[in-house]
Order: sequence, then C-alpha cells, then structure tokens
Amino acid sequence: MSPGRVIFSWFGTDQAPADPPRPQPADLHLARADGDVDTYLAAYRAVGGPHGWSRRLTLTRDQLQAILDRPGRRVLIARDAAGTVLGFVELDLAHGTPASPAAEIVHFGLAPAAQGRGWGGFLLDHVLRLAFDAGAGQVVLHTDTTDHPRAFGAYLKAGLRLLRVTTAEPDDWN
Repeated sequence: MSPGRVIFSWFGTDQAPADPPRPQPADLHLARADGDVDTYLAAYRAVGGPHGWSRRLTLTRDQLQAILDRPGRRVLIARDAAGTVLGFVELDLAHGTPASPAAEIVHFGLAPAAQGRGWGGFLLDHVLRLAFDAGAGQVVLHTDTTDHPRAFGAYLKAGLRLLRVTTAEPDDWN
C-alpha cells in the first residue's frame, strides 16, 4: 500500500443492543439539529477538524441543505451545559430499501475535549437504538485510518461486526 493511502473499515449489525440503554451522562445534553446547516457545520468542524474531515465543507450551502433535508436524515449534537459541542452524529435512516430497511451512521464522533470519558459509548448506544427503533433491520458505518485510533475498537465493543476493508487515495475520498 502506498504511504498516502487510507484504509476504510466498514462495520454493521443487524441486532439492536441487547443490554439496557446506557444512562445519559448528566453533563452531556443531546439535541436534534435536523436541517440546521449552521449547527451542523459547527459540529462537523468541532468533531471532524482534528481528523481532516472536509467533504461537507466543500459543498455549497444549498447542496448541504439538500442532504440534510433528505427523508430520514437525522443530526444529533451533544453539548455541555455551556453549549460547547462535545459530539456529533449524522444518521441516514433511509439507507436501505423498503424491502430491506437499513440505516447508516454517516458521521459519528466526539470533540477532543470529550474523548476518554465513556461518552462515545453512550452516544453510539443511543444512535443504534434510535436506528433500530425507527425500523432499521441493519445499521452500518465506516471508519478510516484518519479517524481516532480507538474508533475501530469502540465499534467492535458496541457489537458491530467488521464487514469489509478497502483502501483509497486521500483525494478519492476527501
């Protein structure tokens, strides 16, 4: 593999979490921000900036609004009491077909200040339950070698299975 190539790991599950829901940390507040471009971009930058996320930043406002307005698109923002973005999820509940409903966790992550507190496990558990409660028969997501190094293990710990691994040049995906 050439030095600049990125490794993508795709995960999935067809089983909702079996354990009771993880309790929401008292200092973590979740809110939906469906269709809110400004809130979305602030969270995308806070969470993805340290990892070089840029695909959504290259879109025009209208292009991003069209994505956020798609049926089944959900955006969850985790904040502290002061309103600082701690985490971010973009969920596509219309990823599958009517015959085989599925959801994709399009973007998922925590801001650096929120990492290492167990909040990622809570947020992932919450989003998996949200997807299955909405009727998904499967939930998929991907991570890559530019994301947080603990992402891979966190997804396995949450009950997701590794489905496939691919590689790409950075310019092909970012």
